[in-house]
Amino acid sequence: MCNRVAVNTNCIYTFGMTIANIRLAPDDAMRVKALRGAGIPLSTLVRAAIRAEYERRIAGLVAGSRPSRIVADILLSLPDPADLPRRGFESDDRHALRRHVAQKLERR
Repeated sequence: MCNRVAVNTNCIYTFGMTIANIRLAPDDAMRVKALRGAGIPLSTLVRAAIRAEYERRIAGLVAGSRPSRIVADILLSLPDPADLPRRGFESDDRHALRRHVAQKLERR
């Protein structure tokens, strides 16, 4: 026979908190069990993952990152190899790029 204890959960959470229930695949549930067994608080991991994804996907948009700045960052992080022959235009000049693409399409 089990002893029942009345627990009032109304005061555990503040009104400003959002509770999110998620469904886990069996392999993810196993990982959660191992993390809990190691004493790692799952809520801390979830909050960190949410913050990281927000910074990666949303924060730049909220801060008003211009597409031209994003393209410039991509070009800086992924430079052309040194042995690649030069193009007939600068890849960061959108007007030159547009003319180049239009010429390529006309040839087809």
